[in-house]
Amino acid sequence: MDQHSSSPSSGDKPVSSHSTTTFIPPEDRKHSRFGIASFILSIVTLLGYIFLGALGTTMVEPYITESGVLEPTQETKEAMTTLAAVFIIVMIINLAGLILGIVGCFSKIRKRTVAVIATIVNGVVVLTIGALFLFVLNG
Repeated sequence: MDQHSSSPSSGDKPVSSHSTTTFIPPEDRKHSRFGIASFILSIVTLLGYIFLGALGTTMVEPYITESGVLEPTQETKEAMTTLAAVFIIVMIINLAGLILGIVGCFSKIRKRTVAVIATIVNGVVVLTIGALFLFVLNG
């Protein structure tokens, strides 16, 4: 028996324990699509929260006086209910952006910078809105 005959024969394929992925230099990688989508959603939800806050303040302000709170009209109550529903939709979009950002952070073949920034922005906004809810509910 020959000790050097451990190489595979010419008809056998060499067995490799490594996958066949090619190396892509960091400067040639593209940004994560999940990260870009998450970043866009974070900007949209930030603008949505600002718009909803301004609109809600404008709706409520005429009914708050020095003598107390006045009863809003039925039309105003319906508008406030619609505003609350839109706020919940914006919150769901914000959570979806957070999830997309987290998914984009785990990409191994794409740049993760935008995904990390979007995750941080979405996370800070979700925590801030959650803190505001706790503050209002504990009053």
